[in-house]
Order: sequence, then structure tokens, then C-alpha cells
Amino acid sequence: MSVSSYRWVGSEQPFLDTPTMTEQHGIHIGWYGGHTGAGAYKNEDGLLVMQSENGSARLAVLLDAHQTATSAALIIDTLQQDESRLQAMLEQPDLFDVFEKYIVDLFSSVSFRQACQQVTGETSCLIVLQKDAYLWWFSVGDCMAYLLHPDLAAWGQYGLNQRQFYEWIGQVNTFDLEVPCYTIGKRQLRAGDNIIVLMTDGVVDTPDHYFEHPTHVYQALVNDHDLKPNIESILQHIHTQQGKDSATIMSWQYTNHQAPQMPSDMPSI
Repeated sequence: MSVSSYRWVGSEQPFLDTPTMTEQHGIHIGWYGGHTGAGAYKNEDGLLVMQSENGSARLAVLLDAHQTATSAALIIDTLQQDESRLQAMLEQPDLFDVFEKYIVDLFSSVSFRQACQQVTGETSCLIVLQKDAYLWWFSVGDCMAYLLHPDLAAWGQYGLNQRQFYEWIGQVNTFDLEVPCYTIGKRQLRAGDNIIVLMTDGVVDTPDHYFEHPTHVYQALVNDHDLKPNIESILQHIHTQQGKDSATIMSWQYTNHQAPQMPSDMPSI
């Protein structure tokens, strides 16, 4: 089994004034670099996608840097240099535990922290790893991850992580703290179609703040249309609103055929 990868850094292709879509290895990606009429002039987002050949494991990395994109590029370059090692991880039955140790050890290492001192600026970092019926995520900063499913929406549950506004990796680095601060979690997918979403803050930081409300994200992506036109509609909304900040969306759908946990007092069907 082989792993395919795709990378992008906004400093190389900023997509200013231009809502743009692609699909890479089963993951839909949407960009809007910002409206130049509102003052946008650069894009410092970045991303990396890896997927196992049979699609059972997906790795999505989303970055939102500031000052320059060099901190985002550093993380992407570092992970790509380890692609063969990541390939082996994606095949392991204890993938989540192995990857968690790998990523924390990597970001904590002296060599990586020294490399961070050579970049200008710092970045939020959101990593989502999906294997079959389970998700694992790692979050530093204010990128957003959602798990969208009717079972969860019925209880007002949409988000995986909580945005943190004073965490970064780079020139200012949470892993330089005496106690590094980050969030890690795991989640079981529900039965049927699950939609996993990663977004940078440019999606929510429009003049109308429409997508600050998770219900609006859910309604935009969970409906009778495919993911591609739904994401295109979100990007068009940002463009129409003349959003200044760069917006990047990564999303995919996974159909879970495993029975999820239900409360013990619920009658069997």
C-alpha cells in the first residue's frame, strides 16, 4: 500500500480574489486568498494531504501563519521529509497512538524548535487523522475542525476542537514553553455519512460573520448537494462579502458501516 500526498503554501499560489477548488486524494480543497478591494495582498495559509491507497486512512494538515508563510512551509517540509515513515504508520493497527507520539516528539525536538527560530512569524496548526470509523486530531491555535452528522447536530454538536488565540508553532512557539499547550482528541464516527471539515479563520471572519455560527456551516455542507458545489457556495459567499483574510477549507465524506455507541436504555431497532 502506498501513500499519496499533496501540498500547498499560499505564498506560492495565493488565490487572491479567486475562489478556487480542487480534489486531492479524496479530499475536497477550497481556497479564497482574500479580496484585494478589502486590503488583501498575501496568503499565508498552507496544507498537506496524505492518504493510504485504499482510502482507509487520511491525514489532513491545515496551517494558518502570519507575518510570513515560512512557519507553515517548515511544518509541511518537515512532514514531507518523513513521508516513508508516515506511510508505515498509516498501516499500523495502533495508528492513533503511534502518530500522537510521533507528532508530539517531532514538535518537541530540539532540532525542530531550533528550525522554528529561523522562520519569520508563527502558525496555527490543525492535524486531523481519520482511519475507518475513528478520528484523531491535534490542534494548536485557531483553525477549526468539525464533524458533521445528523445524530450530533440534533444535540447542537458540531465542532471537534476549540479555537485558541494565543497558541502557535514557529518563531513564537508553544513547544518552547515549560508546559507546551495544545489539544488532542479522538472521536468515533456515527453510522452512515460523516462529513469532516477543516477551516482557517478567513471562512468565519467576513463582515457578516455568517459562518461563525456552526449551524450555518452544517446547513451549507449537509444537504442534497455534493461537497464540491457546497464548498464553492461557501467560497462565493466569502468573495461576495469581500472577506479580507485568506480562507482555506478541507473536507471529505466518510460512510461508516460500523454500529456506533448508543445509550443502554435505547430500544434496539
